[in-house]
Amino acid sequence: MPHVRRRTFLALLLLAFSSFAHAQETAPRKLRVLFVGNSLTYVNDLPSTLRALAASQPTPVTIETQTFVAPGGSLADRWIDGKAAAALGAGHWDALVLQERGGVLACMVDSDQRNSVECRASERAHREFAARAKTVGTPVYVLATWGPDDAWQNKLDRAAKQIASRIDAQVVPAGKALRALAHRNGDAATFPDGVHPSLIATLVMATQLHAAIVGAWPVPADVTLDFAFLPANAAVKPDAPMESQAQLKGQPKKTVVKADAMSVVIAAAK
Repeated sequence: MPHVRRRTFLALLLLAFSSFAHAQETAPRKLRVLFVGNSLTYVNDLPSTLRALAASQPTPVTIETQTFVAPGGSLADRWIDGKAAAALGAGHWDALVLQERGGVLACMVDSDQRNSVECRASERAHREFAARAKTVGTPVYVLATWGPDDAWQNKLDRAAKQIASRIDAQVVPAGKALRALAHRNGDAATFPDGVHPSLIATLVMATQLHAAIVGAWPVPADVTLDFAFLPANAAVKPDAPMESQAQLKGQPKKTVVKADAMSVVIAAAK
């Protein structure tokens, strides 16, 4: 009888372990991403778009975001106000996404401007955010944005690579991809007001961020966007995460981007 009881106990133990392992395999992966930037991030709500894209995948990933942004804001502004830095130090984060104002970022490779007060402040803010992220083991991503033409885009791309190398970050080359998209589809379809991204442009950025942060390119699947697509003049406040600001909720419009359309988006992102 003792041998029978022992075998029964071992069988139950193996069953429990197998059930636990299966639960671990089937539980959705969860990631936390902190965004710091301005209207290029909040127009159309890039963080929510990334969450929706990750959730749409055959093996879905649950992404939680906190986003500290302001219209026309710079990384120096966000470092000085201290809210994003405090959030970064308050818990575990799987990624920190830094999006600088284009004109400020480009100055880093301009011999006439790199020593300006604003340019030096931007480099300092990149370094400070990256150093804070390093202390908590959070990878840093520089979201490289876009300019009005190829010459300006070249400056932005060079500047993004330069600052990323200095702070041990990975570049997400959104600007390069979106300028190429604008060459094919036209500026009006990519940057409707001449500055801010269209929905397809935001989806391209979300696709690149998914590849960088999740570690795999998304596959074409229907993506459900059931949140408000924020305009450039949204009443965003920099002193709290965008996700917690009730005035930004608006009237969500459920939009389903079909898998065929996502195939085009993914190709553009690559």
